[in-house]
Amino acid sequence: MRSFSLKNVWPLARAEFRSFWTNPSGGLALAVFLGLSGILFYNSVADYAASNLGVMARGRHLNADLAIFSNGLGNLGLVILLVAPLTTMKAMAPYNLGGHLDLLTAWPLKPSELIFGQYIAAVTALGLLTLLSLLPFFVIWLMGAGSLTVLLTSVLGLSLIISSFVSVGLALASLTSSPLASALTTLGILALLWALGWAAPYLPVWASVLVQGLAVEPRFSHFTLGLIDLNDVLYFLVLTALCLKTGRPLAE
Repeated sequence: MRSFSLKNVWPLARAEFRSFWTNPSGGLALAVFLGLSGILFYNSVADYAASNLGVMARGRHLNADLAIFSNGLGNLGLVILLVAPLTTMKAMAPYNLGGHLDLLTAWPLKPSELIFGQYIAAVTALGLLTLLSLLPFFVIWLMGAGSLTVLLTSVLGLSLIISSFVSVGLALASLTSSPLASALTTLGILALLWALGWAAPYLPVWASVLVQGLAVEPRFSHFTLGLIDLNDVLYFLVLTALCLKTGRPLAE
């Protein structure tokens, strides 16, 4: 059996990346991502400015790390959750419908190469959108507000979020030939993983520990506070690896 080869992955990844931007889903993802991230960034800065006025009257000053960076970058993670299904919803549909079976046999592509090529394309597209949304935070840091440590650890957290969310989307997309069903299912699963921690205070101790271990938002929030926990890094890496391992085209 032929071993996994990156030489087969890169052409597919480049083709899928270009295809994403030529489809309506690419324009929709761009509009939704930049629109939501822009609004949330503006709200973070406006809230900081309004709150800081009252604090300055008492001779004090608010910390921009928490008021702008932590809140704003945390909101950016939520935007990634909403847009990630758009980057993976059509990834496996042609192969699941059987329309590209000739590509799988003529190239030939192993299922693992197909999944990894789609993964690289989606991560690159979503990473580009995230990078554009991070520019205002770098501008604020260059102006002397906020901490570079918080910004860099948040970038690491966002990278891990993108990787794991895309892999979840691809695993779920491989189960159906319907892009809409794939997007809605991915959105539901990601929202569940994000919100699990909110129920922890109201559950028995054993259940609270379980949901906190599975929840995404508490782990991501550590990065937006300037903290790097190896357990958090491993959580996102393991989630990515498991989902990429389980993804397979139905038409295989």
